Amino acid sequence: MPSGSSSRSVSIKTVVSLALALAAASGALASTPASARANQGPLADLDRVVSLSAVEAATDSTTPAPPAEAAPAPSAVAPAPGPSAIAPPADTAKKETPARARGSVNPRKALLLSLLLPGAGELYSGHKGRATGFFVSEGAVWANFAAWEIAGHLRRDNYIEQARLNAGVGTTSESDDYWRLVGAYVRSSGSGDTYEDALRRDARNEFPSDPAAQDAWVAERLPTGNRAWNWTSASTQESYLLTRRNSKRAFTRAKFSFALAILNRLASAIDTQVLHRGDVKADQSAIERHDVQILTGMTADGGGRVLLRQTF
Repeated sequence: MPSGSSSRSVSIKTVVSLALALAAASGALASTPASARANQGPLADLDRVVSLSAVEAATDSTTPAPPAEAAPAPSAVAPAPGPSAIAPPADTAKKETPARARGSVNPRKALLLSLLLPGAGELYSGHKGRATGFFVSEGAVWANFAAWEIAGHLRRDNYIEQARLNAGVGTTSESDDYWRLVGAYVRSSGSGDTYEDALRRDARNEFPSDPAAQDAWVAERLPTGNRAWNWTSASTQESYLLTRRNSKRAFTRAKFSFALAILNRLASAIDTQVLHRGDVKADQSAIERHDVQILTGMTADGGGRVLLRQTF
């Protein structure tokens, strides 16, 4: 047979061999479970190459040469030399989409959101689990604030009621300094352990040689009328002081919640930056990795070969 007919026959057989090999490789890849493919390694790639080579040999021996007049021109069927890579399957690209979406967030916006509300930056970045943790901690901080504020007001109402019942106080809307004086002295006026005696000592220090100025100074500051008090017993006064201390302690603990809220915001802001760096690294790794590749090429004798490559 002429040399031109031989070249066309070899080319036709090569095309048919590649088509059958690709069909066989696609069927084998589709029928193999994902878990089985994941457990296979480089040896599996070699098995696929050997199997496909066997298919190619069988095709060469069983496929008859077509008539010379029906063969197309050699330049129309000559494949490009060297291996070529086929793009990874569509499901691989779908798996990479969430990573790219997280990596494309604005880290400054995430930081500002976390400073406003801990967890908002994590939610914006796509990390719902971390966001939930910060939301819960923020809710606990303000629940703690509300609980201590309520406890402080309840105890305040309690010691004011004790002053009304046991010391004869007829007012409820006084300053905190007034309620401190009620607990510090047995009576507001008179002699002995009274607030009036304390005022007169201060007046003598202010006006040592002017008794009239001393009296005026005391009269200006001495509680009278419904603001006067006189404890019935030392035990009732001590109970008042204990309740008042508990109220002050509750208000102080409520203020600690503001410090906890600030720390929670700082922790959330730092967390968003750490997560962003991790997302960027994962995004770059996903772009550079191809789970499955199909490589095709030509052999020296005019045949073809297919290689399946899987990256772990």
